[in-house]
This record gives sequence, C-alpha cells and structure tokens, in this order.
Amino acid sequence: MTQSIRYRFDRIKGIASLEIDTAGPVNAIGAQFIADLAAAAIRAKKDSAAGVIIRSAKPRSFLDGADLVEIRKDPSPLRLELLLRGFHQALDALATGAFPVAAVVVEQTALGGGFELLLWACDRIFATPGSKMGLPEVNVGLFPAAGGLQTLSRLVGFETALEIVMGGKVLPAEHFAASPVVQIVERHQILATTEKWVIDNPHVINRNIDTGEPPAIDPHQCRTLIQRARKTYTVCPQRPYYEAALAAAEQAIELPFRQAVESQVNHFAPLIADAGVTNKIDFFFTVNAVAPRLLPADLQGALPVDRVAVIGAGLMGRGIAQVCADRDLPVLLFDVDGPSSAKAKQAIADGLDPLVRKGRWPAARRKRLLDNIEPTADYRRLVDVPLVIESVFEALDLKRQVLQKVQSVNPRAVFATNTSALPITDISAVAPKPEQVVGMHYFSPAALMPLLEVVRGPHTSQAALATAVACGQRQQKTCIVVGDGPGFYTSRTFGVYVLTGFYLAEMGIDPWEVDRLALRAGFPQGPLHVYGTAGGTVIHDAAGFLQSRRPELFSLPKTLTRMVAAGYVGAGKPCFYKNGRQPDESARQFVTKAKKQKAPDPDAAAEMLLLSMVNQAFWCLDEGVLQDYFTMDIGAVLGIGFPDFLHGPARYVSQLGVNRTRQRLLEVHQATGLPFFKPAREFDRLVACGGDGNLV
Repeated sequence: MTQSIRYRFDRIKGIASLEIDTAGPVNAIGAQFIADLAAAAIRAKKDSAAGVIIRSAKPRSFLDGADLVEIRKDPSPLRLELLLRGFHQALDALATGAFPVAAVVVEQTALGGGFELLLWACDRIFATPGSKMGLPEVNVGLFPAAGGLQTLSRLVGFETALEIVMGGKVLPAEHFAASPVVQIVERHQILATTEKWVIDNPHVINRNIDTGEPPAIDPHQCRTLIQRARKTYTVCPQRPYYEAALAAAEQAIELPFRQAVESQVNHFAPLIADAGVTNKIDFFFTVNAVAPRLLPADLQGALPVDRVAVIGAGLMGRGIAQVCADRDLPVLLFDVDGPSSAKAKQAIADGLDPLVRKGRWPAARRKRLLDNIEPTADYRRLVDVPLVIESVFEALDLKRQVLQKVQSVNPRAVFATNTSALPITDISAVAPKPEQVVGMHYFSPAALMPLLEVVRGPHTSQAALATAVACGQRQQKTCIVVGDGPGFYTSRTFGVYVLTGFYLAEMGIDPWEVDRLALRAGFPQGPLHVYGTAGGTVIHDAAGFLQSRRPELFSLPKTLTRMVAAGYVGAGKPCFYKNGRQPDESARQFVTKAKKQKAPDPDAAAEMLLLSMVNQAFWCLDEGVLQDYFTMDIGAVLGIGFPDFLHGPARYVSQLGVNRTRQRLLEVHQATGLPFFKPAREFDRLVACGGDGNLV
C-alpha cells in the first residue's frame, strides 16, 4: 500500500491489519488517504479476510479529521464535494465487506471524519482510558458530513448526538462506553482483546447502521430538537455552518442512511466558499502552528516546576489550582486560614462531580486531580516551591503584601500574579526581587478558557518569563506574551467593548437591543449582560482605573457610575435581566440619555462594538504592549470573545482595508466624541507605508 495506510494480511489468522500513518504530525483525511482506504477495502475483500483491524502508527492521533491544509490549497466547493463523496464510498466499501471490522484506539484522538470512520465502518471500537472522540467540525466552520449525526445517534440518542455536533464536542471514550459498540480496555490487553473479538465474531456485520432503513427515531421529536438548536446557534447569520448542519440534519430525519449521508454533501461543500469559514480554518492554523513560534525562543531557561502554590482560593484561584492539578502538578492551595482552604478544595470537588456523573470524566481523573491539591494557610510551606501563582482580590496593596510575604519566605520562587489590569510595574515596585515577578492572566472559567496572557514586566527576567510560559503550556493553554501597562492587552480591549455597549444605550438604543445586536454580530455575550455576570463593581473599578491612567483613551459612561452608586451591580441582584433572560425594566431608570446624540442604526451600532475593540488592539500595538498581529488576533478571539469567523482585529482590518477602517473610526470619533474611537497611530503608520491589508 501507499504511505498513508499500511496493509498487512495474516494468512494464518485471516486478519487484515490497516495501520494509518498519513504525512504530518497527526493523521488527517486527504485525497491520498481516501484512495488508500478504498484500496485497502478492496484488498481485504480480495484476500477473503475473516476480519479487519484498524489502528494508527501515531502515538496520540488515531485519525483527526480532514486535512485542512489540503482543503485550503484548493478551496473549491466542487473539489470538496468530490473529496467527500469519495470518502463516503471508501467508508461504505469497508463497512459492507463480509467481515467484522474493529478499531484499536490507544490513548489517541479520533476526531471529525476519524470518528465518523469508526462509527460507520467499524462493528466494534476498542479504546484505552485516555482516548478521546468527538465531532469538532463547527470549530473550523464545517460540520460532520460523513454520517456522524446519524451513526452517533444510534449510540447515544439523537438529542445527545445533536448536542455533540452543534457544540463541537470532544469527549473521553468512556462517555460512549454504555453503547454496545465502544469497549474500554486497558492498554496491555487491547490488541489481544481486539484480535480475539474479531476471530470470535465472524458474522457480526455492521451492527451500528442499517443502510437500507430509516433510523428508529421519533421524527417529530427530532424536529423539535432541531428547532430548539436553531434558536440557540443561528442568532449570528455570519456562522452559516450551524444552519447548514441543522438543515442537513432536518432533511435526513426520515431518510435511509445512504440517502441521508448523500444529502449532507449539498449542505457541506458550499461552506468552503464562505469568507468566515476560511477565517476560522486560518485561525485554527494560527493557534496550532503560529502561536508556538511567537513565544520566547529560550524556554530552556525555565525553572523546573514540580509543584506550584496558588494563593487566593476564590473562583479564579480554585480554577487555576484545578488546571494545575489536572496536569499532574501538585498544588498547595492557600486561603486566609486552614478551614477556608479546605472548603475551597471541597468546592473544586463538588464542581467535578457532575462531570463524572454525566460520563464526561472518568472517576479516576477526578480522584487524581483532588489528590494533587493540598489545602493550607502556612506560608512556611513555600520555602521550596518554584512557582507561586497569586490570585487574590484585585487590590494593589493586597497583592503587594502577598508578594512581599512570599519573597520573604522564598526569594527564589517565580511570583506570577493573576491580575487582570494592574501593571506588573506597580505590583513589583515593593519587591526585593522584581525580576522574579511576572503576570499570568487566566480567563474565567480558568478550567475551560484556552488562553493564558503572560505579561512581561520591566524587570521580569527571561527565566521567570520562560517559567510562566512553560507552565501554561503544560496546562495545555495557548500562551501569548504581552508587554506591561494598565489592562495589558485583553482587559483594556475587552473593556472598551463593554463601555461602548453602555454608550449605545445612552444614545437611545434599548439596552436589551444592544445585547441582541452584539450576539448577531458574533459576540458570545452582550456588553450589558457581561456587566451583570462579571459584576458591575469589577467592571466599574477596572474602567475607572484605565481612565485614571489613560484619560485620553478611556471615559466612563454616566449610566455605569449611577448603577454602581445605586448598588445595581449584579452578583446576586437583578442586572438588566431577571428570571433568566427576561428584561428587567427597572434598569431603565439608570440610563442617562445623551443630549443631542442620535442613535446609530443597528448595523452601525454593531460595527461600533467591533471597531472599539479593533482600535484598542491597534493602540496596544502602537504602544508596544503587543509585538505582532498574530498575537493580537489570538488574544482577542481566545480570551475576550472577538468573533472567531473574523479571525481577529488584524484580519478584520486586512479585509476591510486599513484606510477604510481608519476612516470609519474617524467618523465615529467625530460623531460621538468618545476617546477610544480616536484612530490609533498604527493606522497612520500603515497608511504612510502604503499598506492597506494583508496584515495576517
């Protein structure tokens, strides 16, 4: 066979072995793989194989979906259609052979088309603990189009399968073990177990699908679930892949399997011509291929970190401790006293219980994580801890006190502050060893958010910086390194988004319409909703701090000040919304209408939300907080919810044009007088250099 699949046939046992090994670090589905899979199916039939076993030669990847590099080289809907139909034919050829097919997944990932191969072509899937399976296609602007929804529905039910497809979820193999198709086996037994099953079950043919009959589901219930998903996922019209996935699912409800799969092609192939889909695919490459190359070259200078301490056991501190412990880093978890620290560990345990109960986590993972956390309040325990992460309240004096206390016990430790806005310069001003101080800004919830913003202070040593980055990488975070300053990059850029929302309300747009416009524009939460979920006091204090440091760039809406003064700040109290998502009409009393200010139309208002973040990002580049456009885009999308189908502020400007972006900022600045719409000087530099696009 050719390079992507190695075919071997054991004539004594009658078993054909297909070992997947495509070019590149992970196995991916491209034209060569599809041709090789079809040829392997023909070869197995020709050899009269008694059974087929599929495995992977790569240590962590079984088969991880489409070869996106190949797709981007020729992003033609027609080519994608031909590729997909060829994949369907290859899977069907293997699935309809007169032999059982089994797969061996050894602490590997089977994603997208790789998972669909397992579900369509395999009669039994043997997987070790630690293996992961899922359908994450929507994360790159596509959807499963090789029968994933239909075949997965037979394992977990239509409702759960639809949730996995629409949420782009990747789950432990144990999540699917309740079905008769997936069996969890220990690593040292898996090959023998698989081979024995194939030999003992020569007549088990395609138990997961019946290609000639419609699925045994309630069509009315399926349509109800699809309509419910439509209300959730299709709010933003610039994400066509969600509607395409739902339309394909709806069309296929009462179709036999082969017809259902065939019908998906017409919904799938046109997506590749959409600019937002292209941006999402490119952003995938940016995160996975470009981001690691933006980090400091000398990570070898990182201190060896065999354990960490987390000081501050509130929501963020507990999340950071959980992330560390889950990556097998022992954690000393500090709070004001021993009982409070113990209570914090129990809160972590309570938060993990639903994950185990729902099958998303094996119980052993929860136990291992909790065993790695030791609650304490004794600072003497820090004497030999190489990395201390501080996550106390956002108060400069308190953070300085903790820093001094830590360095008095262990001056050699790297002290990482989880501040979201206070400059490292200010915090480290009282430090005996300021070179040991670095920023590690996590995002909430820390266990789920993929970004870590590492902040280099003016005195931060290369070793301290490298230690913070290496720790973040061990936690499987995407790390960006930024310079120091009030709000760094992400907090100040996100801050103007929230402030713009308040100003739009003051201009006369209904507060809840502001949030609806934000959701339609692609933001995960509206700015006024953020005020309540984050806590109004936090938003107000952070904005006030930014204004005090940079009055030429930041201003506070009067509405924001009035709400905080009245105690209308969320955190247990109604805040613009009540009873879920119902508008709280009492909030109107706080809105201070701007005099002689005309409300922008809906499209202009949505554009203002985007432009506020874009401009602030370019100010950060101008001031040296950011060093490159790729870091700008990564931080904006992964950290603060900039619409992913736009790739980030730099790609947004690239596609709109530098001159056009600058002109729109000038127009908004002149019309509103809001300081954060004053065009960043970086735009002037780009115009002077003759650049109007192609920034990323």
